[in-house]
Amino acid sequence: MELELFIIGYGLSGGFGGIRDYEVIRTIDLEDANKWAYDQACDIYESYSGMHGLSSMSEIMEENDCDEEEAQEIYNDERDSWIESLAVPYSKEEENRVSGNHWSNPYSEITDKL
Repeated sequence: MELELFIIGYGLSGGFGGIRDYEVIRTIDLEDANKWAYDQACDIYESYSGMHGLSSMSEIMEENDCDEEEAQEIYNDERDSWIESLAVPYSKEEENRVSGNHWSNPYSEITDKL
C-alpha cells in the first residue's frame, strides 16, 4: 500500500486560538490522518492539563468525588470538548493557506516538486 501525503492541523479551542499547528504527514488514508491529528490535539491538551482552566485527572477525582475510571470518562469528555483537529489531502493551495501558522513539512523534497 502506497503512503499518501496529508496536511493535518490541531489545537485547542476557546482562548487557545483553535487550530494553530499544521504539518505534512505520510500515511495510508484520510482516516489514519484524522486519527493522527486527533492524537496530536490530545497531546496538546494533556500538556496543559491542570492549567489554564483545563482539569487534570486528580482535580476531577477530587471535585467529583469519583474513582479513576469515572474520572477518566469525565476527563475524556472535557478533553474532546476542547480539542480541534483536521486532516486533508495535501495540496499546494492548502499548504499556502496554512503555512503562515506553526508549520512543519518534513516532506518538502517531495512537495516542492508537486
